[in-house]
Amino acid sequence: MDNLKHKALCAFGTYGYEKFESDEEFEQALACVVPHYWGMEEEMTEAEKIEIAAYHRGLYYHKKRFRIWKKEVLDPMVKSMADYALESPQYDARFLLGLEMRKMECMDAYFSHSVTSDSNGDYPGSRWLRLCIKLLKLLTDPYRITEDEVLYMNIRNVRYKGSDKDLAHFKSETDKDLKLNAGRDIYWHKAYHLYCHIREYALHTWWD
Repeated sequence: MDNLKHKALCAFGTYGYEKFESDEEFEQALACVVPHYWGMEEEMTEAEKIEIAAYHRGLYYHKKRFRIWKKEVLDPMVKSMADYALESPQYDARFLLGLEMRKMECMDAYFSHSVTSDSNGDYPGSRWLRLCIKLLKLLTDPYRITEDEVLYMNIRNVRYKGSDKDLAHFKSETDKDLKLNAGRDIYWHKAYHLYCHIREYALHTWWD
């Protein structure tokens, strides 16, 4: 019993539940330690003891499932990202954006399976992280931008170096292909500006 109590206190203090060799050992250790939780047994009610047991039991089984998911899903994603970084040329900034996209996809997968996520896989900041991933898909492959998105975009808030030339072509060009070419460049820079804006103001919400 003393060994189980010691093991439980070490595991609960660091959330290192992988120390337990089986579910049965965890449950035995939990039963041994909760009645004497950090020496506060005289101050704790039965309801509080049940709540503490439920908390650690929930974390234990969550981390157990997470370790399996990580090995089967997240680790291959991380390896794919590392292979991409090794194989991509070092001279093209678009490949850097592609690396950022892959990293954010790993982050989104991680957070959607963390204790901060709900039953739908949503977590604090998921809206912004997923919007960044969506924007990066456009930034790494501008031809994902549809004709309708280009032709009906709002051009009143365009601000970037060289935009005047593109705007002039976009407004006056009668040739649809040339108009789309100028418009797609404008759309790309608007998407990039929004991506940088989110990175600047919403980055912390992804793990708060």
